[in-house]
Amino acid sequence: MPTKTLLQLRQDARRAAGLTADADAVPDPTVNTYINEAYHELYDLIIDADDARIFARNATNPPSVGEHSYRLPGDFYRMISCHVRRGAFYIPAERADPSEMATLADNQYTYGRPKYFVRWHINTGEWFLFMYPTPENDSLAVTYFPLPKELATDSDSLSNPASWLSFVSYGAAIKMLNQLERDSTAQMVELRKLGQRIEDSVNDLDMNSPAIVRDTDSRSGGGHLW
Repeated sequence: MPTKTLLQLRQDARRAAGLTADADAVPDPTVNTYINEAYHELYDLIIDADDARIFARNATNPPSVGEHSYRLPGDFYRMISCHVRRGAFYIPAERADPSEMATLADNQYTYGRPKYFVRWHINTGEWFLFMYPTPENDSLAVTYFPLPKELATDSDSLSNPASWLSFVSYGAAIKMLNQLERDSTAQMVELRKLGQRIEDSVNDLDMNSPAIVRDTDSRSGGGHLW
């Protein structure tokens, strides 16, 4: 798989913007910021189109930090699902507002199993999960998307398909041209083409990927993705 360093991506972005002969027009630190922003936009595009969840991670039994509250992993970015493992089965938790959880959970059972309700929120820079009722002697499993990678030094790199790397370069190029109040129409056309190609390739991956195995039975209303 192609690999490009931050230095190479910066060169590609300047080339895509037609600024190779005017390197001082946008300083390197600013271009680095634009490259990271463009990569984050690419990341969001992929996870929005990606039913196969190629970036997904699992966390089991996040640490408890109070009644009904758990600290999510430090690289948490977006929730996919939350399940409570009871014996051999995973019970999916439903999202709800904390003020409604006690009412919703009162005497609510599905095929003899309790229903769980969750909400996740950010506080002082950390993500927390609030669950009601608290699982007793059961495992808590979270499937989530991690934060996208940040490139900080010239040797930091991305190893991605060529179209993904081109998307980052053109995305950064457009931001550079916008800063300079120059026309970026051609670059935007190319970026849209790359974005569509990437979405199509990810969707094709989904259609051709093997079936997802879920460790649960049909009565639980869903399963934990592994």
